[in-house]
Amino acid sequence: MADFWLISPPGNKDVKFQLAPPGPISIGRETSCGIVLADRAVSRQHATFSWTAPTTQEPGSWRIEDLDSSGGTVVNGMRLSSGKTLPLQDGDQIQIALWNFDVIDQQSSNNARTIVMSGAEEQQQDGTKIERVTISAPATFAQNQLVLLLESSDAIHVAKDESSVYKALVNAVSKSTRFENVAFVRSTGQGEAVVVLAQVGNIQDPSGKTRMSRTMLRQAREGPVVAKANATGGGIAMSLQGMDVRRAICIPVEFAGKLFGFLYLDDSQQRDDAMLAEIASVAGVVARTAAQSLGNQQHVLMERRLEKDKKDMFEGLINSLILTIDAKDPYTRGHSERVSTYAKMLAEAANLGPEIIEQASLCGKVHDIGKINVPGDILRKPARLTDEEFAQITVHPEVSYKILYPIPQMRDVLPGVLEHHEKWDGSGYPNKLVGEKISVLGRIICIADCFDAMTTTRSYRPAREVGEVLVEIEKCLGKHFDPELGKIFVSIPRAKLEKHVPKNAPSTA
Repeated sequence: MADFWLISPPGNKDVKFQLAPPGPISIGRETSCGIVLADRAVSRQHATFSWTAPTTQEPGSWRIEDLDSSGGTVVNGMRLSSGKTLPLQDGDQIQIALWNFDVIDQQSSNNARTIVMSGAEEQQQDGTKIERVTISAPATFAQNQLVLLLESSDAIHVAKDESSVYKALVNAVSKSTRFENVAFVRSTGQGEAVVVLAQVGNIQDPSGKTRMSRTMLRQAREGPVVAKANATGGGIAMSLQGMDVRRAICIPVEFAGKLFGFLYLDDSQQRDDAMLAEIASVAGVVARTAAQSLGNQQHVLMERRLEKDKKDMFEGLINSLILTIDAKDPYTRGHSERVSTYAKMLAEAANLGPEIIEQASLCGKVHDIGKINVPGDILRKPARLTDEEFAQITVHPEVSYKILYPIPQMRDVLPGVLEHHEKWDGSGYPNKLVGEKISVLGRIICIADCFDAMTTTRSYRPAREVGEVLVEIEKCLGKHFDPELGKIFVSIPRAKLEKHVPKNAPSTA
């Protein structure tokens, strides 16, 4: 069971809110909101979180929707369009005005790998000196440093995913700075624990805890910092004493408002302030390159998430329409899914390419949407239809076309929807098209539709055996069906077709 929280980073309000099902949970400055942000920059009803219950295929998830707020709602650096929703994932970052939240799923696999940080150590307690550091421009670096930076940049830019970028980053920084221990870490929203995602050397103590100052991590959220051993010669921070750590650097890795994590370096060598600043600058430039690469990958991932969400909603709508039609006639239940399957098989066997194959599959699913306009007693009539009743049946391709036309994703399949009852010899409907005047999709769906109709039990006749139906299709090549596509269909292995033919007829009840 997902256990989602909104947790603000240290220094940014220091609050956390649990997202508890079933929702919805509103967020805004009105006291009636489930999450109240007392801030004039926040809209009264700024955004809302809605819960999608888990299914056998998908875990439960929260979705965020901006409620036409004046300041906008930003997820991972991307502003949401008003009225559009986005499913949230563990690790997402949400910005609402000056409020920032990390989305944390306590049950996620990422948090299962969280390593608890070493005990409390504050600058005031142990004399550790933590200072802000400015990252110099590459133009000030020596020639050998520039060569290393170019090599680092190349390694980072060829990384294909986030994990590869993390590894390339720590390897490059280790090589260019010669620090003993280099790591890329990510913290939870409250900064109480970190996950080590890549490292050279080792930043864990013997017990497995991460030897990293919370004070340093908190301050690094505002920019790069360096920590130096105290004046008495002890290690950096109480928790690091006895580990011989003399210098440490922590740099935020962020791009376009998205904090990906922190680059952390430490070692046992005593280094003067000038050398430490130079090392921090070199590491900072590499971190900036990694951040840009991660930012580009994040943008692509967000676009994919939004696209997948739109696709899922679209498919859900189509499936709901199909179920509505199936409910009107138990004898044709599952017909659209089977036609989709047979149409895809035929397009694949004919080597028509990925685009047509996908279109054939989608067209098969929606080709009979227009039957929603046909009375159920006509669809289920066990006797021969009257001319008037048949006329009502024959308009369903045009009704399907009109229903689907406003949906942009359907434009490419509309010819198949409209023409799946056209016949090769011109005797079909609605427009009596002949031969290749019928679209390829129309000819594909015609074959798939007729095959399923003949191999399933209908209210007016029993199902026919697959071999018999294939013989019938072969007889009608050049009359009812496209002769070339028809030959290809009957050549599909019978066992492959039979896997999808219903085994039991629907109950006449």
